[in-house]
Amino acid sequence: MKLTKLKIRNFRCFGEEQIIEIDDLTTLIGNNSTGKTTILNALLKIFSDNGADRNLIRSDFHLPKDISPYQIEKQDLHIEAIFSFAELEETEEGELNYSIPVFFDHFVVNNVGEIPYLRIRLEASWKKSNNIEGSIESNIFYITCPESDEITENDKKQTNRHDLNNIRMIYIPAVRDPAKQLKNVSGTLLYRILNGINWTEGTKTEIVDKIQELNNTFDKEEGIAIFKRSLESQWKKYDSDFRYNTASMRFNSADMDSILKKSEVVFSPTVTGREYGIDEIGDGLKSLFYISLVDTILEIENKIREEIQSNKESKSFVIEPPILTLIAVEEPENHIAPHLVGKLVKIFNDIAKKTNAQTIIASHSTAIVKRIDPQDIRYLKLDTGTLTSKVLKIHFPDYEKYEDKYKYIKEAVQAYPEIYFAKLVILGEGDSEEIVLPRLIENMGGEIDSSGISIVPLGGRFVNHLWRLLNDLEIPFITLLDLDRERYGAGWCRIKYVCDQLIKIGYDRNEILATEKGVLTQEEFNKMQEWPVEKIESMNEWIDFLEEYDVFFSAPLDLDFMMLECFEDNYKSIIEGNEGPFIPNKGKILKIEEEDKDLLEYKDRIKDDVHNTLKKNGGDGTTYSEKQKELMIWYNYFFLNRGKPTTHFYAMSKIEKEVLIENSPEVLKRIVKRVNDKLGEQGTGVGEEHNE
Repeated sequence: MKLTKLKIRNFRCFGEEQIIEIDDLTTLIGNNSTGKTTILNALLKIFSDNGADRNLIRSDFHLPKDISPYQIEKQDLHIEAIFSFAELEETEEGELNYSIPVFFDHFVVNNVGEIPYLRIRLEASWKKSNNIEGSIESNIFYITCPESDEITENDKKQTNRHDLNNIRMIYIPAVRDPAKQLKNVSGTLLYRILNGINWTEGTKTEIVDKIQELNNTFDKEEGIAIFKRSLESQWKKYDSDFRYNTASMRFNSADMDSILKKSEVVFSPTVTGREYGIDEIGDGLKSLFYISLVDTILEIENKIREEIQSNKESKSFVIEPPILTLIAVEEPENHIAPHLVGKLVKIFNDIAKKTNAQTIIASHSTAIVKRIDPQDIRYLKLDTGTLTSKVLKIHFPDYEKYEDKYKYIKEAVQAYPEIYFAKLVILGEGDSEEIVLPRLIENMGGEIDSSGISIVPLGGRFVNHLWRLLNDLEIPFITLLDLDRERYGAGWCRIKYVCDQLIKIGYDRNEILATEKGVLTQEEFNKMQEWPVEKIESMNEWIDFLEEYDVFFSAPLDLDFMMLECFEDNYKSIIEGNEGPFIPNKGKILKIEEEDKDLLEYKDRIKDDVHNTLKKNGGDGTTYSEKQKELMIWYNYFFLNRGKPTTHFYAMSKIEKEVLIENSPEVLKRIVKRVNDKLGEQGTGVGEEHNE
């Protein structure tokens, strides 16, 4: 039995019904106040074994935007949990797995031969009344009609708490006191384990006898005897009630329940040589041990099931375990050292693999998110228009059909989990974009971190899947790709690729492929990559057009070449000593450029570096100016041999802020302007004083 779906309507920050799909391990992510805690509390309203957690109050009912609570006469909400029963499916051997049929009478089956499922629904209604909080009525029902049908009163069957207790929820809040749960007091995890042990009568008698023997030993001490006699005599002066007129001193409890409540977990060895109690270890270790205790309980409950199924005569425990345990953990990274986060996620995965448990995590830590399978992530976003939360699921390429794309996108998302929390994402080609764009944005008056901008280098591969993913998450994005004019498979081929991907994610083909002569036919479009590379003016028109769709190009080659063109002297100034390109027997290129550019060896060097820049099967540099061809010597030296990140760091440190803003490539200025426009739509922006 597993929880597969949760439906929430009009509960706290949720307005219109939201459907959250639940896996064995589900991770809820999103920025602060987007509804992660609300989802966990929705489950508590049905399945908590603490009555106070199940109580509904006025603030649990959603308050629509711009509506005063005094204007509302009546409100309804519902929370519905749907469970599946995979254990009822046949195994590969044709056998059915064992299942406890507690909910059998309330199963729903859509069609003949399909696996049944269970619907448990909390319905509540608030009405204005003389009470300042109003009056609230709530009921929990089994819903016996299929999800596709409208629910009628005849489809609602009243539940009882005894049945619902077969689904247990363990909730670990963000602000937690693990020490309290680790002490053996009534209601705690440790108490449930020890109190459920099937103690033999002989063991109970022996323990009580030993405790009595211990008390008798204490009584033999003269000091203890004096203290006890004095306590009894003094107490009689204060109280004459015959029921309690004798006060005596005892150093340990004489009944089993009291003895168990005084047991505790201790840790050893320690640096002091003595055992440490729960209160003496750090908060991080307390949290880890608390979660390990949950794991222990689940393991014990599996053992109990095995004993029940085997009809073992002398059972180890007298308790009947729940069918399913839902473990909900808020911000599991709290108090945990960074190097232990991976171990913690592994523990959650191990718990989720158990047949009797599921784990739901709520977090906004990239350290947690990057270790979670992206398909197990549910992204929560606040709709600023309605001030309601919505839950979004990430869609990946089909694994069977596009295995390489699936793996690439999955790894990319795990490598850059900050995109989930970004207000805007800039997709770039590589390391250079990560270095240059933040510096430019910050110098134009913005801050990458405070503005919520995430720059993700993805090499231009499978951009349509990244676009689809960000569209799913409703996160604005801008793409910067290299044009790589005259390189094989680039130029027109790159433009065709972008147009094709825009059409695949839903843009109107007639709009994307419109020209002065009409919309390109499919045959004409298929031949776009064969268009002459010399048609630079036409190529630039397509580049300008695609900027309307937030796709920009570093032209004519890539970002590195653009920066070198705009800040040639700054990049050359980082050369020290004997560094820099040179021609054997002729000296350093820098010196040749100053004194004799007509050297035959220099011209040959330019040809070689043009070839190296445009790579194998590339062009001969026909579409580049003589000055650009000369720069390819430096492009090769700095970016193909020396290393892009180091070169950009050094060079940009020598560029003054005003010079950077004034002389940056025009396409980068347009990108910053577009970034500002998109963030402005969300109430924030960057560099407004430079973009008027």
